[in-house]
Amino acid sequence: MRDKRKLSSIHARLLLTTLIPLTLLSLILGWYIVTSQRAVLLSNLHDTGRVAAQQMASNAEFALFSGNQSMLETLGYSVLDIPSVSGIVFYNEIDESTVRIGTIDVSAKRMSEAFGRDLPFFIDSYWYFYSPITISGIPIMDYDEVGQSDPESLGWVVVALTDQILLEEQKEAIFGALVVTTLSLLVAAWLSMRIGRSISRPVESLTEIVEVMEAGALDSLATEDGPLEIRKLAYGINQLATSVRESNVRMQSEIARATAQLQITLIELEEAMEAQDQFLARMSHELRTPLTAVIGFSKLLAKEEDASKRKEHLRVIESSSTMLLTMIDDILEFSKAHLGGFTLEKRNFNMDQWFTDLVAIHRPSADAKNIALTCSIADDVPRNLSGDPVRLAQIVSNLISNALKFTDRGFVAVDIQCQSAEDNYVVLECSVSDSGKGIAADKIPILFDPFAQEDTSINRRFGGTGLGLAICKRLAQTMGGEIKIESEEGKGSVVSFTCRLYEVDESMLENGDGAMLTEKVLAGVTILLAEDNPFNQKLIVKLLRGYGADCLVANNGLEAIEIAGDLHVDVVLMDIHMPIVDGVTACETIVQQSGESPPIIGLTADITPMEQQRMLTAGAVSVQSKPVDEVKLVNSILKSLNDVNVISENTGGGLLASVIPVEELKAALYDNLDKLDLQLRSGEKSSQRQIIHDLMGLCGLYGMDELRELVLQFRACYGTSEFEDNIKKVQDIRQHIEDYLVKDSNKA
Repeated sequence: MRDKRKLSSIHARLLLTTLIPLTLLSLILGWYIVTSQRAVLLSNLHDTGRVAAQQMASNAEFALFSGNQSMLETLGYSVLDIPSVSGIVFYNEIDESTVRIGTIDVSAKRMSEAFGRDLPFFIDSYWYFYSPITISGIPIMDYDEVGQSDPESLGWVVVALTDQILLEEQKEAIFGALVVTTLSLLVAAWLSMRIGRSISRPVESLTEIVEVMEAGALDSLATEDGPLEIRKLAYGINQLATSVRESNVRMQSEIARATAQLQITLIELEEAMEAQDQFLARMSHELRTPLTAVIGFSKLLAKEEDASKRKEHLRVIESSSTMLLTMIDDILEFSKAHLGGFTLEKRNFNMDQWFTDLVAIHRPSADAKNIALTCSIADDVPRNLSGDPVRLAQIVSNLISNALKFTDRGFVAVDIQCQSAEDNYVVLECSVSDSGKGIAADKIPILFDPFAQEDTSINRRFGGTGLGLAICKRLAQTMGGEIKIESEEGKGSVVSFTCRLYEVDESMLENGDGAMLTEKVLAGVTILLAEDNPFNQKLIVKLLRGYGADCLVANNGLEAIEIAGDLHVDVVLMDIHMPIVDGVTACETIVQQSGESPPIIGLTADITPMEQQRMLTAGAVSVQSKPVDEVKLVNSILKSLNDVNVISENTGGGLLASVIPVEELKAALYDNLDKLDLQLRSGEKSSQRQIIHDLMGLCGLYGMDELRELVLQFRACYGTSEFEDNIKKVQDIRQHIEDYLVKDSNKA
């Protein structure tokens, strides 16, 4: 396995990749050099043999003609001085004699047959070269008219050359080629190893670092050396390790934070369970006490014949029943607030009449204890308001009851002032002060917790469930306010709370059947509008406020999530297409971040069934597509709040038909068209889709269906159309807007 790893390593592969081609190339070059040199040596040998044979034939003409054998031997020995020449044979055709000089063993007959083609002949490591010996006729005169006679054959000469020298030189060439090839391969191998090491060592180092990082040691960093690519790879690995390390730190921090939060939650849950157990134990006793009195005195009443005693028994039964009913009411109210929150009604009422009736209920209790119960309403408080007078009375009545319960002498004062006023709603501050025993400073923070009382003696002395202030706090928050206590032992207490109500005209007060006018059907409702287009924000807020709603605005999905998590919101209107965080994701987050999340209604100018289902799956209660009908929108808001009120259908083209001046809408449309025209002419495409989306939204809001169709057609093909066609379509849209708004203005 280790050998396989070595062979598959980068260094081994680089070495093999370098040496195999070089070896093949060296072998080919060596073979080429050897064969070329052999060809040259053989050619030189042939040239030497032919020249020697021709010279011998030329020089031996006279000696052969005269039959001078001694002269032939002299010529032959002179040629033997050439290293390659081993022997010479002269053949005389006249007397058919042969003269041999040196080492040569070939018969004249065989030579004659073999060399008839005038080609060298190779036999037994010897090359034989043939040349004929002829004699030309001798002219009598220099200018012989007859001319020279044809040459006459005298015989031939054969020169034998050995190839030993050729073989030796060839061996030397092969040896030299092998030496050069071997040295070249060694040098190449050395260079390949050096280069391979320069690459493989950084890679191996990176591999070791990655294995170390994989084991969890992310503090180890790779050395950034070697070739440029290796350095870049090492830098990338280091950056990745740093990112993973930072992510681990953040994750550990989040885990620690979540663990701490979980521990806190568990502690709070244990405390709540303990408090609930104490509450159940106490309620078991408290409920049994008046119930036992009712049962016991009922039996006594049945047997008693004395009228005065029967009257006393009835008084005790009535008092115990009232106490029992109060306890049960508190438990039910708290259970309702804990499970689903309170649902506020929207009713118009007169503040003076409401306050008079409320104080009248508690005045007998104050007179019985000889306590001065005073009340006042500031002059700046509007007298005709819209809200939930029953829930408001529940808070004030509970605070008055507590003040009377814990005050033995002195006074209880109720004051109502106007804290602020904006548009058509007011924030009232109601305070109930007393001259009672006061509350210890360290006990004040726990008084708004469920089942909590200042001490156990209060329960034994005055009874009660400890839920009154907790219910008041929930009610005040539901009405858009807060509650607080200021107290000092021995000097009394002041409990104050704020609430948001809507001012109405006297003509809008309840009629005989209790129906509310349409214009204030959303009074007391806080609506969060998540919309990224400023013009759409302005218009929808203006319309919703016309129905009495209080509006908050988020410019993107992230702001919507933060506002819904931090502030009290009754309904969220969520545009599906928004920057930073889209509407679907924002909807999912708002639904998941709290168990009491507000209902969400989706809004969009362009929606497919699949996208609508995504919004509903994310947690939206409904989706209103643009063009939005204002009646459907308002009724969907009322339905999401479980409000039985429904507004009737009215005339008008779209949501903005009754609240938007024509010139203001025209300016908004033209502003988007100018931006689109500029984008097309400059070739920029960064915000074309957003501009088209805004145009479709405006068309939908105002109910301009034909214009919306033109924008839809432009959106479908602007990406593939020519520049001139897109400009022409924008001009057509502009002209359609002009014609539509002029016509609409004339109708008005």
